Amino acid sequence: MRLGEAYEKQGAADKAAVAFEQVLKLNPKLAAAITKLAQLNAGPLQNKEKALAYAKKARELAPADPQVAGILGKVAYDSGNFTWSYSLLQEAVRQRANDPSILHDLAWAAYSLGKVNEARDAMQKALANNPDPTRAAGAKKFLALTALDENPKELMAAEIDLQKELKSNSEYVPALMAEAALLAQRNQIKPATEMYNDILRRLPDFAPAQKRLATLYAQDPSKVAAAYDLATKARKTLPDDSELSELLGRLSYEKKEYPRAIQLLQESARKRPLDADSLFYLGMSQLQARQKTEARGVLNQALVAGLHEPLATEAKRALADLQRE
Repeated sequence: MRLGEAYEKQGAADKAAVAFEQVLKLNPKLAAAITKLAQLNAGPLQNKEKALAYAKKARELAPADPQVAGILGKVAYDSGNFTWSYSLLQEAVRQRANDPSILHDLAWAAYSLGKVNEARDAMQKALANNPDPTRAAGAKKFLALTALDENPKELMAAEIDLQKELKSNSEYVPALMAEAALLAQRNQIKPATEMYNDILRRLPDFAPAQKRLATLYAQDPSKVAAAYDLATKARKTLPDDSELSELLGRLSYEKKEYPRAIQLLQESARKRPLDADSLFYLGMSQLQARQKTEARGVLNQALVAGLHEPLATEAKRALADLQRE
């Protein structure tokens, strides 16, 4: 064990692994050696299959050890198993609530599953518990960049910092999300779409990217089905997101799912006022669902709110038909 740890400190990961494997020949149930092998394979040796296999074995041998859970959470994250990582790190934090290292890793696991608010809370707690200077700097950067997604007005001011960050780390997802949002804000739809797709290739369950990409796809009639699928997936992680409810309501109208469109648009309206277009979709969905009195009121609201053509003409035609009935 000491020899393996010495090799590990020297950066000789392959020799360290050989030493820890010799340990297991002498004692196949030594969790410390198995944990080390999980870490080495997830990190410098880059063997995800072996890393996860060792991690699962260590978990079987030490199911109640919060330190092992914390280490294996990081191994699972590095191996791309974000769901298991999140579960392990939640467990570790329940027993070691003020460990900045575990809180930091939990923040990244939560973020990778699209739980951005939870990730920010965990990272703020990590920062409050006096992490080492490197982790502290990383936590501050994470908090600053993840805040930009909800503050589009600050994107342009942060552009230089974003470019600097992406130049040093082209795979840093919070910076990629902010850069994609900036591109979309400038109506550079194609590069923004490519960037969101690239994020989802690495983080398939990342709901914020699913939501933003669905918003872009919704502007193209040929991609309504893809937009609907993405928005539906994102809603599993973001069930209380009023912006997403509104988008999915509009897409449900396009798919002729009128009761669902009504439900989603009304849900969004309870949290924030609907714009003229969304009022139109709500009114037209109500009309299709035979809710004529409600449809009349909502379509009139849409026109008062400044509904543009060609939707304004369609709304007026629907109202005229209702008047004749």
